[in-house]
Amino acid sequence: MQVSLLKTSHEELFLDQGHLLALGFYEGWACFRIKHREWANLEPFSLGEVLAVSNLAAYDEIQDTQSRHFLEPHSEDLIYHSFWGVTPPRARIFVQYPPRADIGSVLSVPRSETGDVGYIDGDKSPYTGPFSNATELFTVKEKYPQVQVYNPLNDDMYNVMLNIDQRHYTYTIVKNLDLIRSILIGAARAKRYTMGTAWPNVMTIPDWLKSAVGSELLKKTLGIMEEGG
Repeated sequence: MQVSLLKTSHEELFLDQGHLLALGFYEGWACFRIKHREWANLEPFSLGEVLAVSNLAAYDEIQDTQSRHFLEPHSEDLIYHSFWGVTPPRARIFVQYPPRADIGSVLSVPRSETGDVGYIDGDKSPYTGPFSNATELFTVKEKYPQVQVYNPLNDDMYNVMLNIDQRHYTYTIVKNLDLIRSILIGAARAKRYTMGTAWPNVMTIPDWLKSAVGSELLKKTLGIMEEGG
């Protein structure tokens, strides 16, 4: 007997105009108010053939023929918000964000991309949805993920494909310390998202965003998260 699980649609997790967003970097938290949003999608994105009990020769950075990353905003004025699904259902997707930083690993050493640790497959996040919350990605200019595929079956997978649903946000940077404090401690309704891995270190902030937010303000956000006030 099949058991049907009711999942919240990823579409309900996209942000609306006016919503608050906090992205956590190693240097501190960058806080934003969303100004405008636009839908976008990439369907299908082919990762190619994966032989039986094997994986891709190298990580795929999800880019076009001119090496432009589909999941990296083309402008500093944009934030991308993405979810994805995969087919065939048994294809295991391993994510690094940023490159060389394993997402979802339970180990203190680099995981194996041919193993059972830290992957999402089509059973968890089907190509036609509902997409798993674990696939959620926020990206800013100069930051992007890469993916690896493992085929655990004894038959070849002739074309592993991703279906990526995305929203593009324009924003204004929040610099009011009282509002930032409310965002970070949960007093204000806001989306808080850790960039990259939580341990041992989160992602470093790109220089352009560090300059736009300000080093001193970033330091203050670290204090707020440490002490709650």
